[in-house]
Amino acid sequence: MSDQKKHTEILRPQRQSVALVFDSPHSGSDYPADFNHACDMKDLRMAEDMYIDELFAHVTDHGAPLLKALFPRSYIDPNRAVKEEDKKSGNSPSLRGLFRTVCSGINPTPIYAEGALPTGQEKQARIDNCYREYHENLSDIIKDTRQQFEKTVHINCHSMPSTYGDNLPNDYDFILGNREGRSCAPELVAFVKTALEDMGYKVGVNIPGYRGAEIVKRYGDPANDIHSLQLEINRGLYMDERSFAKTADFEKLRDDLKTLTTKLAFYAAPKA
Repeated sequence: MSDQKKHTEILRPQRQSVALVFDSPHSGSDYPADFNHACDMKDLRMAEDMYIDELFAHVTDHGAPLLKALFPRSYIDPNRAVKEEDKKSGNSPSLRGLFRTVCSGINPTPIYAEGALPTGQEKQARIDNCYREYHENLSDIIKDTRQQFEKTVHINCHSMPSTYGDNLPNDYDFILGNREGRSCAPELVAFVKTALEDMGYKVGVNIPGYRGAEIVKRYGDPANDIHSLQLEINRGLYMDERSFAKTADFEKLRDDLKTLTTKLAFYAAPKA
């Protein structure tokens, strides 16, 4: 079942049977008409976590919902906190803030023409529409899951580049982040790490830059049995990062993620 709203979509199982929740905040590719970017669309799309929503669409078969953003992260990033300075015209961090001004970490092409950053009013509209809808939906799903199962296991799904600046290779296939233990129990991290390593992947944990951002910070509450884990997948495992084409290994990765979800569903299932 699909519950599509204006800026987000929720893929739901016929019946949620496990305390599992997935979300994909950066895979959106519906570019709003009022997004006055000056860069080439191909450069802009390098900011997307392309295909992550597709790679995890199977989770409904395991009794879990998936929330995905339809809007692009380059328009507004739901994985960043809203700060007063973000609302002001002309004040926008280059990459890490709510409103980025360059395309991506590996492609620093400016998004906007000089002197044409979004105004304070435009920023507020993006917050009121896209950002708020995303977080209201995710909050409701997590709360409903917690109420039904007395716990929530939340997997916050992302992708990461296969190289960094100066073409330095990314040594990890997956990186798990739980804000150094603050957003989920270490047992969940160990469980996912072992499951992925058993399939032959190299897994890092809380690597600088991938320790977990606003979403797991906001929703993770291990003391109250709400466990939020950020999961990053190396794009080189499944796509050509320049042409955006899926590679021959896409289906293998998707099958392995299905295996991971099967194990997570067992981990999160109600215990007798």
